[in-house]
Amino acid sequence: MLCDDCKKNPATIYFKDASYGKIKELRLCEECARKRGILLDKKLSPLEILQKLLKEQSLQDEKVLCPVCFLSLAEFKRYGRFGCCNCITVFEPYIKSLIKEVQESDRHIGKKVKPGARRVVEIFKLREELKRALEKECYEDAARIRDRLKELGVENVE
Repeated sequence: MLCDDCKKNPATIYFKDASYGKIKELRLCEECARKRGILLDKKLSPLEILQKLLKEQSLQDEKVLCPVCFLSLAEFKRYGRFGCCNCITVFEPYIKSLIKEVQESDRHIGKKVKPGARRVVEIFKLREELKRALEKECYEDAARIRDRLKELGVENVE
């Protein structure tokens, strides 16, 4: 494959950036990598190359600004707070990619119901129904509700 910058030399350095919900690929020859400051005459470790790329990303984050409050994406990442209600629109691609990464979905799902929670909620509702049935003197309904509570393993059903 040819270098993405000069389109002449074969690409020997390959980067793949998956951020903001988009995947960007960059293929560079050694000469173009040196021009970008990614590759120097001295040998860089993979960690040093990664640090240079992350620094470039941080500089790009400084350029993404909210036009209302002038909060940058880098500041939003640092503080985790919006400056105004317009920020959510400006930083939406970043927020969506973050939610997708954390939730393994493109939207916030919330907490999952614990296995025993449904049973507890059902027992609570049945006890309330039983109380109302007894107040209204609907004894047949009360007996049916009492039996259901016993099926669920509730003791001391009044």
